[in-house]
Amino acid sequence: MSHINYSFGIISEGNTDQIILRQILTTWTKNPYLRVNQLQPKPDESGGWSQVFKYCQSSEFKDALIQNDLIIIQIDTDFMSGDSVGKEYKIDLKDLNVKETVKAFREKIVELIGADFYEEYSDRIIFAIAVNEIECWLLPVYFSDKKAKKYVNCIDTLNQVLPQKEGFYIDAKDDIYYRKLAKNFRKKKDIEKYAKRQESFDLFLENLQFAIEAVA
Repeated sequence: MSHINYSFGIISEGNTDQIILRQILTTWTKNPYLRVNQLQPKPDESGGWSQVFKYCQSSEFKDALIQNDLIIIQIDTDFMSGDSVGKEYKIDLKDLNVKETVKAFREKIVELIGADFYEEYSDRIIFAIAVNEIECWLLPVYFSDKKAKKYVNCIDTLNQVLPQKEGFYIDAKDDIYYRKLAKNFRKKKDIEKYAKRQESFDLFLENLQFAIEAVA
């Protein structure tokens, strides 16, 4: 793939997700100066899953497609098992595998965007739906056994080795620590290798590559 200079806008749950995705994008596109715009949350704001859904329903989302060549929508799926999800956003994930879970979330987000609008701009919208959290995508960096494929309790599993490997825990979602973790995604071949152990990560990369080729 040659040098890519498209602009990306990222809608995510939080700043730490932005850090991970930004590094993946700059590596994948071979462009360390890639234009990446943090749409949601703003750099000085807190986020959350509900803010991602609300942004997708807003006029800001439609405006973002004017300002950016490609839009990435990131969300973790773990919150859906909680009691705080209203009927408008609820998705029944019972007995769904990883691929089916990603599909269910995509369908919900398309519903929120509006099916007709999505159909018009679908080639420019990329889904980064992490089952169950984006930290699961980091497991293959530190594990080569079955733990690399886990998609539950991923932060706890990482924290079993991070103090020895990196000198910190990530419970607090500190941006500084996530910048250090993101350095593991500086080689495309490593990204591809890690994604093969995490299905939702691999599905994101497939969607990313398709979108890049579609707008070329």
